[in-house]
Amino acid sequence: MAEQVKLADRQHPLYADNITEWEFFRAATKGGIGFAQNNIFEHRLEDSEDKSQREERVYYLNYCDIIPDIYNDYIFRETIKRPTDTKLEAFRENADGRGTSISDFIKKAGRYASTYGACHIFVDTTGINKEKPSVADVKGVMPFCTIILPTQLKDWSVDENGNFRWILYEYQYYKDLDPKVEREDEIHYKVITTEEWWIENEDGEKVKFEEDERESEGTNELGFIPIYTLYNKEGEDDKVGESLLKDIAYVNRIILNWCSLIDEQIERQTFSQLIVPDDSTMDEDENKGKDPLDRISTSVAFTFNGESRHPPAFISPNTETINTIWKLVLDHIREIFRLAGLQGGTSDIYTERSGRQAQMSFKGVDSSLAEKALTYQKCENYISRLVYKQLGLKVEEYENVKYPSSFNIVALSEEIDGLLKIMERNFSETLNKTLMKDIARKAITVTPETIKETIENEIDSGDGRVESIKSNNFMAEADGQGNTNSNLEKSFKSSKTVEKEEIGKGKRE
Repeated sequence: MAEQVKLADRQHPLYADNITEWEFFRAATKGGIGFAQNNIFEHRLEDSEDKSQREERVYYLNYCDIIPDIYNDYIFRETIKRPTDTKLEAFRENADGRGTSISDFIKKAGRYASTYGACHIFVDTTGINKEKPSVADVKGVMPFCTIILPTQLKDWSVDENGNFRWILYEYQYYKDLDPKVEREDEIHYKVITTEEWWIENEDGEKVKFEEDERESEGTNELGFIPIYTLYNKEGEDDKVGESLLKDIAYVNRIILNWCSLIDEQIERQTFSQLIVPDDSTMDEDENKGKDPLDRISTSVAFTFNGESRHPPAFISPNTETINTIWKLVLDHIREIFRLAGLQGGTSDIYTERSGRQAQMSFKGVDSSLAEKALTYQKCENYISRLVYKQLGLKVEEYENVKYPSSFNIVALSEEIDGLLKIMERNFSETLNKTLMKDIARKAITVTPETIKETIENEIDSGDGRVESIKSNNFMAEADGQGNTNSNLEKSFKSSKTVEKEEIGKGKRE
């Protein structure tokens, strides 16, 4: 018979294999002086004192923090189509029981998924212990979501379909309800199976919440574990994803060290070095306790043979190494964006791009954004169905939420140009107004509804006619002689260009 172990001692093999890397990714994202100082490498020309001084000056260009945010900023800038659902209205306004909207919650979970590779979302059933609760059971009780990080999910088991049989996660608990009593903190371990759940402390004892009379164990009437794993990218191992930072974090650490080496060179070589001739007089003065530098400078000076005819001078530091390192830093920053899928390819990093190359590059970025948006869409729809299930509602009545699937600004611009050409033909007043409204909706996706309504009302009040831009050229006058201001075109040229043209004109004449 297998020996029973305390929950505090349990650990999945995949947890043990990945915990060090997860913690590194999290630290790299969080950044700060602690991360920077702990990730400085000692170079061969410094001792411990020099390294300590360098650590005091260290700084961190944190791209691990901004890369996940760039994805979120683009995705949530577009319109997310959520069908009106009165049953989910309260949940969408407060998805985690702390006043966080569903958009902000998905954005937060997505950021964790990008960092760790995966993020587990548990839809809590606290307060609902019946498979088909009545209206009285759920009145005022709305399921809410809890994020379980991979570093907290210490052990688990899955069936042949990849569904959880049970999970064990760790969290910090504070006993601090009474301000007159010293705070106590404990590590709790919560187990959830398809049949029951309970909480233990580090000693393997069942926890009792005497101070607030909360439950610490119960049955799972759902018959399954209401949890969804949001992946950045699904890996080969069950419930372990592939982090967006799996390569970026290490490149960012190298940049940290290179910047520190640049700082070290600036610190040591900022000022030019004074060199002066000396016939040993300065050495004699120093031996007598005098300061020979009072006569020539307030800084350290190098000396050379006093009989030399070379006058005192300053030696300027060599900046070539700094320039070389900084070029490497810039190239690796660009490489970070390529690794993140926010640049189309290596050619984008080192060469000027044609219009066609830029368009192809954007398509690659658009594809990365669309893929991330799709994972968010699946996540929100899944947890919304879990809420339906826990409220005793018919899951088949739920209408899916749709996230944006295209972010191609180039395509949008081309589409609008095509629509304008159709409208210039003025085939139909109704057609033109319909197309005008369509363009307006695409161009101002995040504008308040009141403003959108005002724009559409203004379109309806017009005649729908569109004049060709070419026929209304500001350079053409009614008499056909062109604009009387003959110098207008020069306003679009630099002063040097105008000057060269004037000189050339004079020579021709």
